[in-house]
Amino acid sequence: MFFFIFGLNKKPVGKEQRKIMKNGFEVNAIITVYKNYFELFFIPLIPLGKKYSIYIPHSDEYFEQGMFSKMPAEYLEICKEVGRKY
Repeated sequence: MFFFIFGLNKKPVGKEQRKIMKNGFEVNAIITVYKNYFELFFIPLIPLGKKYSIYIPHSDEYFEQGMFSKMPAEYLEICKEVGRKY
């Protein structure tokens, strides 16, 4: 009998602070880049792509790219710029 533990997991690979425009003001935003992996026995095997999250402390807003959440297009472009480094 074989017993396999497998699943999907995301691991943070980078975090950066950027200045963005929000309601006419330049505010700080914390951008985190995650890589999605298919795991077997808790060992990441196959990278499945990147996902992003952005937190704006000034307005206490948090956006995450995913299946059930929608990130505004202007923030997604900023996140993709940061993601090119990782």
